[in-house]
Amino acid sequence: MTISPAAISDRGVVRDLNEDRYAVISVDDTTVWVVCDGMGGVAGGDLAAQLAVDAIRRTVIRDTGEELLEIVKSSLLEANRVIVLRRQNPAFVNMGTTAVAFGVRDDEVVIANIGDSRAYWFSDTGLRQLTTDHTLVQTLVEHGELKIEDALNHPQAHVLTRCLGASTSPDIDILDMCLNFDGSSGSLLMCTDGLYSLVTDEEISDIMSKNPPETACARLITLAKDRGGFDNITAAIIPVEGRLVTTASLPENYKRRVKKNRNQMPIIIGGNIPFSLKVVWCGVLGILGALSSILIQSSRLLSSIQY
Repeated sequence: MTISPAAISDRGVVRDLNEDRYAVISVDDTTVWVVCDGMGGVAGGDLAAQLAVDAIRRTVIRDTGEELLEIVKSSLLEANRVIVLRRQNPAFVNMGTTAVAFGVRDDEVVIANIGDSRAYWFSDTGLRQLTTDHTLVQTLVEHGELKIEDALNHPQAHVLTRCLGASTSPDIDILDMCLNFDGSSGSLLMCTDGLYSLVTDEEISDIMSKNPPETACARLITLAKDRGGFDNITAAIIPVEGRLVTTASLPENYKRRVKKNRNQMPIIIGGNIPFSLKVVWCGVLGILGALSSILIQSSRLLSSIQY
């Protein structure tokens, strides 16, 4: 039985605006998930996250024939370029966004992040954080100046040291991994800080172990809201066949899996799809409908002439 992925984004209890965004872009044999947490409030946090998602979507579709690592990296760099340009407007000078991306093609996996949105791997061995936060408190932890258990309660817990839009040359962390199809399976969780700030790893693991992705996402969001919901909350859970490992850990005789699944139309799903994209799509459908009508009328005319 195939288990479907799921994602939910919620504005939370306190905020009036949801500055989180998520999307999944699937074209040919390549699928990329992305979660963004915008910053800038009324001065552009939601716009920054949406610009990032749109830029990533365009780049993945454009570069689908390239290496997976390059697709993911290029898409985040393009998102950064777009936001940096928009920040030249004084009204948006403080805009920016975090981003965490998960790309998969056959048995290839690429995970990239900048900021404090996270990716976790969940399997029968438990929950494991894959990404490292780019925050002031994480720097203090790494330098031994703060205990890890005190990090989330620190008054500067969410002060970022990196994000998209803050620099023309962003420092993006990239994990180049793969899947070992040994009969096991797991799930990738992508989330914003609105979730993990209020829900512990143990609670996340317990909920994911007992529920399918859609139910698990809903229960995680509800738990965070019950505890205050001070920030926007986004969670995406993607079931994955195989065991996530580093390439170096594969057995020497392991055969990499390569699927032949080309020439598919892009599948695009996402929270808050831009109205402009919907308009374009409706316009395309309208043109196709008009052409179909013209062809039908022409066919009838030719038939009457021949008769």
